Amino acid sequence: MYVDGESLDKQFFKKGDEIFQEGDPGDAAFLVETGSVGIFKTVEGEEIQLATMNDGELFGEMAIIDGSARMAHAVALDDSVVVAIPRAGLESLLAKQSPLVKTLIQILVDNLRNVHEIYMKRPRSVPDFFNAIHFHTQGLGRNLEANADTDPSGDGLKRLRLIEDQLEVLHEQFSSFKDRRASVLDESGEDK
Repeated sequence: MYVDGESLDKQFFKKGDEIFQEGDPGDAAFLVETGSVGIFKTVEGEEIQLATMNDGELFGEMAIIDGSARMAHAVALDDSVVVAIPRAGLESLLAKQSPLVKTLIQILVDNLRNVHEIYMKRPRSVPDFFNAIHFHTQGLGRNLEANADTDPSGDGLKRLRLIEDQLEVLHEQFSSFKDRRASVLDESGEDK
């Protein structure tokens, strides 16, 4: 089999074999011919299964479209036959497409990556939740101050300040608590 002159490589994996690791270069997409493949991400030492790919399903395609490193790792869940589709073949096909098609594909890939990043960077620890709440109450406060017409009496802003005061009390109560989960958000509510 060929994709625009590039031969496709059929690979055999035993149950438990790793197909690629997180951080590997995205030099090929993969099509499951038979079997099943799990897509996993390790977060704070915990392995999270993101997807199960079965016969006829494609995985690893985003890395070959945007040239980024692998965001997750793939493992054969059963004895599996997987067809590797080389990046060069796909790039050659994409080069023949109109700029509009290439742009749409890139937008879709970027959107998928953003969804993944948002999911992976959600609060995980007690300090993360406090930081996230603080970040959002600060943002809401700035919005109410800048748009006084949405809160003409100022009552909403006063109530928000009460919430912030209570949040500070709770934060102090939990300050000695040692959470076993690592924080992924800094005190501003942004990613670390």
